[in-house]
Amino acid sequence: MLGKTGIWFVVTAMTAILSFAAVQGLPEGEGKKLVEERCTLCHGVDPITSAKLDRDGWKNMVQRMVGYGSQMNDKEVDVVVDYLSKNFAAAPSPAAPNSADEKTALRYINGVCSSCHDADLIKGTAATKEEWLDITNRMNGKGAGLSEQDVTLLVNYLAQKYPKKE
Repeated sequence: MLGKTGIWFVVTAMTAILSFAAVQGLPEGEGKKLVEERCTLCHGVDPITSAKLDRDGWKNMVQRMVGYGSQMNDKEVDVVVDYLSKNFAAAPSPAAPNSADEKTALRYINGVCSSCHDADLIKGTAATKEEWLDITNRMNGKGAGLSEQDVTLLVNYLAQKYPKKE
């Protein structure tokens, strides 16, 4: 059997391996070390690399994380926001909606969905049509109040505009 030293060694080695693996998805650049040291203490890199936000969206997100207890001063927040904005930016804003369905879907995103979530978070999510349907149904179960027809319209829009890249 392993003694206390052996157990301590195994735990330390596993922690180091998991920590190293957790930050493999981050590109090089100023701010990477801060993201590795501060952000991945509470979550992995997947929420970071999958979110696609503009600068204001990243600033809001980082400030929210500081509010949750992430230890960053104002200068470090700016460095992290610059890094995230450069490496995980939102796609350019789409042209003005052309159809009534697009306008309706955007009205739901900016009204109903954004009453609980940042519109940038919603727009920064990439999902399959089935995943968008699951997300929308879960939110409807929490009181979003969309009709079945509205859910279909919104899911079709989201799946087209924010598809999961496979």
